[in-house]
Amino acid sequence: MSLPTGESSSQPESMDVTGRRNMLANWHVSMISVGGIIGAGLFVGTSATIAAAGPAVLLSYLAAGALVWFVMMVMGELSTQYGAKGSFIADITRASGRRSGFVTGWCYILLWVVTGGAQAVAGGMILNDLFALPPLWGSALLIVLALLLNALPVSVYGKSESLLSVLKLLTLFLFIGTGILWLCFTRGAPAQAYHNLMGHGGILPLGAWAALGVIPMIMQTFTGCEIAFVASAESHDPSHNIRRAITRLPFMVLLFYLGSVLVILLVRPWTDIVSGHSPFLVVMHYLNIPFAEMIVIVMTLLAVMSCLNSANYLVSRIARELAELGCAPPQLGRKTASGVPLVAVALTTMLEIVIILLASYSPSQGYSILLGASGDLILFCYFMAALSCLRLRKNIINPVITVLAAISVLVMGGLFITIPFEPATWVEGMIAFAIVAGLGVVSLISVKRDGAS
Repeated sequence: MSLPTGESSSQPESMDVTGRRNMLANWHVSMISVGGIIGAGLFVGTSATIAAAGPAVLLSYLAAGALVWFVMMVMGELSTQYGAKGSFIADITRASGRRSGFVTGWCYILLWVVTGGAQAVAGGMILNDLFALPPLWGSALLIVLALLLNALPVSVYGKSESLLSVLKLLTLFLFIGTGILWLCFTRGAPAQAYHNLMGHGGILPLGAWAALGVIPMIMQTFTGCEIAFVASAESHDPSHNIRRAITRLPFMVLLFYLGSVLVILLVRPWTDIVSGHSPFLVVMHYLNIPFAEMIVIVMTLLAVMSCLNSANYLVSRIARELAELGCAPPQLGRKTASGVPLVAVALTTMLEIVIILLASYSPSQGYSILLGASGDLILFCYFMAALSCLRLRKNIINPVITVLAAISVLVMGGLFITIPFEPATWVEGMIAFAIVAGLGVVSLISVKRDGAS
């Protein structure tokens, strides 16, 4: 198909899979995405959503899962329009212009740099508990390990990340299975589970607004579904992998998230869950699971390493793609003989080190605020993907996609705009808005318009 009038037709060279060796197996693509989604946020962060909404958080997870699925459908259509060549950032660039791609791409990079750094910080704390290693050194050790894994050929990275993701899914499967066994084979468990779920204020103990209020928080934990649109470009069959990601990945992730939260709420009342403390540990203690603390520590450390690994992969590939699109210094596009963008990988590592230093010296000020602001940026990235899809609505055959794109534009844009007006999140929201505005100004100064020589 022809590109929209006035848009650049350039394709990022390294993202064009025609005539080059593809090194990721098809199943690696899904596992890499799972690795990015299931991080420390699941094993500890769910405590915040449960404490904020009570049992209604189950409805919040369903709503957030539906919205993420909408976005993935939209991204899938964008990818189809451009032949599954490049990530959704490249698709935004082609549909909405190079400057839009610049702003969205660098927002996405910042989001994942902070996410990767946050995972390293969490991992450093775990290593401190296990081996009395100073948290800063533990965090740095994990970042170096992720650097080494990402400096290897992408097939090696794919295998390592897939192994970590499989271990995480197996752990969650066993946790959910243990909860089901307790419910089915423990005398009085069904009545107790019903009382735990409904006997402490009902399904909406804190009101409907509380359930709505945690949806943005949950959507940020689902960030990573779109990694499939990046990794597929280095796989054997990009179009097939994208279709499979759209149809399977959101539901698989929702199953494990929703299943885990449901088990937590059935085994223990939501009033027993304290924000910042692992609800998995609360449940395992109640069920008298041997070595509960060690199991949760290992679960969380696996999740941390996997998510950090995915973050490094994602940032390096998006940085390389931006360089090839003319939206970043050309040095970031340099590759080794095995196709690894080593300069971009090194840049990712340096930025993550900045994040862990910020967490070490300003944990309650700069780090926590930046972490909150970076989470808001995913809403902007999703908004831009949906808006770009709407620009191509004349070429879209299925009208349902247009409707989903319009809903996504309204919801994501509305959330991004309203967050700065919430008393609890106004600082983070304003910083996220300032980041987008600042990148917009930079793009006007440094990025050539489409078609300009």
